[in-house]
Amino acid sequence: MKALTVWQPWAQLLAMGTKSIETRSWGTRYRGHILIHAAKADHQYIILRYPHELFQHFEAAGAIYKDFPLGAIIGQANLVECIQMDQEYCDRMKKQNPAEYAFGNYEPGRYAWVMKDAVLFDKPIPAKGKQGLWNWEDDANE
Repeated sequence: MKALTVWQPWAQLLAMGTKSIETRSWGTRYRGHILIHAAKADHQYIILRYPHELFQHFEAAGAIYKDFPLGAIIGQANLVECIQMDQEYCDRMKKQNPAEYAFGNYEPGRYAWVMKDAVLFDKPIPAKGKQGLWNWEDDANE
């Protein structure tokens, strides 16, 4: 099964379905189920530097000051679309969904990986992550 490594707390937000778009500098033609892997390093400290209008969305989602799983597959989602963003798309996201906008890097030329049907696993599965879209060789439904 395909997997994507994401920093915490963004991985947790994706697996919970609170965040439905993962922004990346690269696109993919892949569509279908994708495992969400939380990277080994915690990057929550980055959020503390965000301006208040962005920080408040992380706070409201309960995504700061938490001990989220690291170095593990924590959930899965269905990757349904990958859109190369232009200025209009970025502006529309900022206006129509400020929380989703706060959770991503919305710049023209980047890609929006649209996910649906997210599931947060009850028990994280320890795994080494990789860069890019990678193949998990084990059974994710343990």
